[in-house]
Amino acid sequence: VLRLTSQLLCHPSPAQLASQAETIAELTFQRNNLLREREDERLRWQSEREAWERTADVLVKKAYIAQEPMLRDQESQRYLARLEDDLKASRRRLADTQARLSALERELSRIRPLLSLQATILRD
Repeated sequence: VLRLTSQLLCHPSPAQLASQAETIAELTFQRNNLLREREDERLRWQSEREAWERTADVLVKKAYIAQEPMLRDQESQRYLARLEDDLKASRRRLADTQARLSALERELSRIRPLLSLQATILRD
């Protein structure tokens, strides 16, 4: 190994130096091309990703706009159902109140003769 490396270090030939310089230049050129291609590819992927994101945003917005009337209709139906439930409860309370009022009026009509009789007894 020392013999092989010592000969190269001592006296490289000009043709060998030119060949190595040419190889280094070609490798550097290829490396620069690969780096440039990699950067171009990265930019292309980034712009494709941004295009996909914009497309997805538009589709989501379209879907929301398409569902918006349906959502409003569902909300209206829920509101209507709540109002109908409130109306039923109010009607039940009204019926209960009217039944109590009728019961009190019947009781009053039964008590009225007793009260008038009691008033005449007290006057006498």
